[in-house]
Amino acid sequence: MKTRLFMTMAAATLLLAGCSNDENELDNWNGEIRLSSGLVVQTRANTAAVPDKQIAEDEQIGVYVTGVSGETDYNGYTNVSATADGAGKFSNYSTTMYYPQSGNGVQISAYHPYDSRTDADEYDFTVETVQSTAANYFKSDLLYCTTATYARSKDAHNLTFDHKLVKVVCNLTAGAGSPDITNATVEIVTPKRAVKFNRKTGAVTTAGTPAKSANVTLGQYGAIIAPQTYTMGTKFLKVTLAGGSGAFYYTIPKDEANLDLAAGSIYTFNITVDLTGLTVTSAINEWTPVTTKDGTAVMD
Repeated sequence: MKTRLFMTMAAATLLLAGCSNDENELDNWNGEIRLSSGLVVQTRANTAAVPDKQIAEDEQIGVYVTGVSGETDYNGYTNVSATADGAGKFSNYSTTMYYPQSGNGVQISAYHPYDSRTDADEYDFTVETVQSTAANYFKSDLLYCTTATYARSKDAHNLTFDHKLVKVVCNLTAGAGSPDITNATVEIVTPKRAVKFNRKTGAVTTAGTPAKSANVTLGQYGAIIAPQTYTMGTKFLKVTLAGGSGAFYYTIPKDEANLDLAAGSIYTFNITVDLTGLTVTSAINEWTPVTTKDGTAVMD
């Protein structure tokens, strides 16, 4: 009799434990959509100090969620903001997003940096003129995660973002005459800074955007500008020494092709500063090595 009572109590305990686990699971996941992120990996210009592999801490993204084909009675979510933790996770969603009650999956797209405007999906996005601070660099890094279908899951869906603009990096070395390059300033000369960006489709174009105006100052991560072309004979880079020794320019050589700055590419310029001018070599990378070329620059 005691054995039978013990077995009955044990079974009841297991049943209660099972119910408790089910309730905890329901408490932990009630069908909300969870997200994580990553950026398309770049094989160069991506040391631990360069924040191009992951969306930085406290940066915000905008998320769009719609139903899959054939889904009914599901309105989805429009431009929900979420805050990155710098390690691929998000929190502080402006709205908690759920899957359809039908059990179907959803379609998700996302972009960065978050924009709160509600009047249109397409708007002018403009990079910062001074990107020597991390905050301004992040504000300039336009990212987009292409729309994809995700099955219903309590696990976070990983969103992979692409860089939509152009990155320019410059490395300075002191050359002939041993000029002091400490705290030297590097600028991109009057680049196109604005694009038309559609945050739902990811489409980017420079058509109809403001004309070129100010220089863009590079920081420790380089600088980001709009896709564009610098024609032969056009000044592209300006180096100013902190000691006031004059301005040095890298001009696109007239006997070479135009410099086409393609979306999603990194252009790395290694500049040797001589007191009589600059010697420049450059590598053009689409986040993987593509080609290299040489050039020269003179004092102006």
